[in-house]
Amino acid sequence: MAQPDLQTSRLWAYLREEPESMPRLLLSFCAAALFCSVIIAGFQPAATAELPFILAVAHWVLHIVFAMLIVTGIASAAVLLGMRLIWAVGLAILFMPVALTPLSLAIEAGMAYILGSQDQEPDSFLEELERLAVPAIGLSSLLALFAFKAAAYVANQRASILARFAVEPELRSVFPDIPHNLGDDLLSVSANDHYVHVRTAHGTVMLSRNFSDCLEKLKPFRGLQVHRSHWVRSKHVDQIKAKGSSYLCILSDGNSIPVSRRRHAELKLILRG
Repeated sequence: MAQPDLQTSRLWAYLREEPESMPRLLLSFCAAALFCSVIIAGFQPAATAELPFILAVAHWVLHIVFAMLIVTGIASAAVLLGMRLIWAVGLAILFMPVALTPLSLAIEAGMAYILGSQDQEPDSFLEELERLAVPAIGLSSLLALFAFKAAAYVANQRASILARFAVEPELRSVFPDIPHNLGDDLLSVSANDHYVHVRTAHGTVMLSRNFSDCLEKLKPFRGLQVHRSHWVRSKHVDQIKAKGSSYLCILSDGNSIPVSRRRHAELKLILRG
């Protein structure tokens, strides 16, 4: 009988792979969190033994969801800062108990308020951390898959995410020979043999440039090559129109630029964002 292939390299490749649908992955995690919370509450551990079953389930759901947010948040931030995926997730798991402790204290205070038992002295931070550390690290086994997939998504989208927060350069730092009367508000760049047409909000100029060199210089701008001969700045794309079997993007100045079918989906995502 054939044995299942459990090679570590294949598992690692799966974990590094960007998820096809983040909403579906999130929904699956929430369902798993609820299921695990019901199971944990059913065993009546000491932490929730005195709580009604519904509150016990809510207690564990909140802990699991907050732990997930902490782990994925730290891992994603570490990946954005350039850390390798496996180290980012490991760092997030180690720091999760410390970050979860104040939230756990708040959850327990909320439960005490609901039950009308505020007179009990709450645990200190260190006492709660000591109580949480081992089960929190154990909880990370449930969170590891989601953390890896979420961090892999951030790693694959790192350039576009950082670009959203980057300050775009002045147009003349890229094209110093553009006339001053055309302003600094770039709309599009289009190839024409050994020349390029650079369009701004105030007009168009033709420059002697190689289009591929221009694409390299345009990387600091938030834009997209929508066709083999056309680049557009994202903020000036108003809409996309179908034209037979192809597409056109309409810019803020009313001009239209052809969009290849391969770039159509990516441009739609930019418009939604």
